[in-house]
Amino acid sequence: MCAPGADPAPMYPTLYHAVHDLFGLDLQVLKLINTFGFLVALAFLGAARCLASELERKHQQGKLASTRREVPPPRPPSLLDVGISGLMAFAVAYKFFGVALGDYPLQGGADTQRYLLSSKGHLLAGLVCGVGWMVLKVREWRASVPLQRPTSEPETIEVTPRDHTLGITGAAALGGLIGAKVFHWLERPKSILELFEHPSIGAIFSGLTIYGGLIMGTVFVWWYCRRHQLRFVHVADSVAPGLMLAYGIGRLGCQLSGDGDWGVASHGAPAGFGWLPSWFWSFDYPNNVLGSGVPMASGGYPGYGTHLVPAVYPTPLYESLAAVALFALLWSLRARIERPLVMFGVYMIVNGIERFLIEQIRVNATYDLFGHAITQAEIIAVFMFVAGIALVVVQKKKPLEAPLQPPVPAATTE
Repeated sequence: MCAPGADPAPMYPTLYHAVHDLFGLDLQVLKLINTFGFLVALAFLGAARCLASELERKHQQGKLASTRREVPPPRPPSLLDVGISGLMAFAVAYKFFGVALGDYPLQGGADTQRYLLSSKGHLLAGLVCGVGWMVLKVREWRASVPLQRPTSEPETIEVTPRDHTLGITGAAALGGLIGAKVFHWLERPKSILELFEHPSIGAIFSGLTIYGGLIMGTVFVWWYCRRHQLRFVHVADSVAPGLMLAYGIGRLGCQLSGDGDWGVASHGAPAGFGWLPSWFWSFDYPNNVLGSGVPMASGGYPGYGTHLVPAVYPTPLYESLAAVALFALLWSLRARIERPLVMFGVYMIVNGIERFLIEQIRVNATYDLFGHAITQAEIIAVFMFVAGIALVVVQKKKPLEAPLQPPVPAATTE
């Protein structure tokens, strides 16, 4: 599962292959879950957990204030609300149990996608889950209706900065997906035509440019902060460590699934590093989800079964290790940095350095700039580095700002 003569290393296009390899369980339904997508979900969860902790800390310091929000009385769900909710539950159960209980052995790759877009599934399970979900939602609403009559005064609740964790994460995710896809199209215009010629779920969620996601994700978070009266400078600092952690987890998904973010042809281990496993320097990405390379002689997973020849540098693995180390650095510095935007500036600096260095051995589309071939990521990485330094220098010269509200005593928080 690696370059000829190299030590074996794991490759898991879907969760099925991971669970089957690690635990020996043959759970066909796990072929519906791509390893990359699963780890991206974990990346967002990790980032959200770090964000929640930082928002709470800055709230205690008085840098982010609570707000109050009117809560309207619960209204009965409309038939449309209940119907849409039940239809979604039906669709998920119809496909899920179609594999778990039906006679649809998936082969992975394009076969799994064809199944998801086909009319195959388990009708009875879909109906039971769909109807059951609608009944549950109606019962939840009835249980939430207060027993006493509502007063004329609207009810208000306190909304702490930590309560915005889901909203900020959602804004970053939506903006990130849009930006990552748009910047990928700018880098590879032909992929737009390929999407229309061969439309698929995989084509929409593959080929994502991380810096495009970062830029548009930042714009969407800024808009969310402005709408909810949150100081963006402190939210940006709160987001920074989690962004680095999420990047490391996401790149691990790239490595395990083989989504194309690999390096150039490998020249082997540098002098003095031969003690590391050979696949650390030379990896052929067997069973990669893109179907890139040439057919494997043996041992390929059904629906996949290709590998790269020659083997390449596993750059997603390098980036994952670097991002986790940089996350540890940012997390250790967070309590020592008082001025706003300095933490985000440090994040921009280390992010730019890491990405510029990895681009030297990574496969990517290039532009001709003053007679030199340069990638889109290199251009943005340099900008990130310079802008990060400028941000730190400028913010360091500013006096410390006064808290928006008195610091919250630690004893009053959970």
